[in-house]
Amino acid sequence: MSTTPSPSESREMLKWLTRNRRMLLDLYRNQYIAHNGDRLIAHSENLQEVLALAEASEEIFAIYLVPRYCASVQILPIRFRAVTRTDCSQTIM
Repeated sequence: MSTTPSPSESREMLKWLTRNRRMLLDLYRNQYIAHNGDRLIAHSENLQEVLALAEASEEIFAIYLVPRYCASVQILPIRFRAVTRTDCSQTIM
C-alpha cells in the first residue's frame, strides 16, 4: 500500500507511539514495528518481513525502529578559568 497518511492520521500515529513508548521499549527493543493510530500491526528485527506484514494488512501504517536503549542526558556545568597567553614566535634554543 503506497497511500500517504493525512496530517491528522500522522498525528494520531505519533500520539500512539508516545502513549506506548514504555511498552515498546520493554517488548520490542531493537526491532522494527509497523503501527497506525490504533494498534501495532507487525514487529520483527527484519524490516522486509515487517513491510510485507504491514502491506498485507491493507491499512495505512508507519514504520519505526525501536531503539536498543534510551538514555537521559545530563548537562554538567562548565567552569572557565583565565588562560595566559605566550608568544610562540620566540623560540628557546
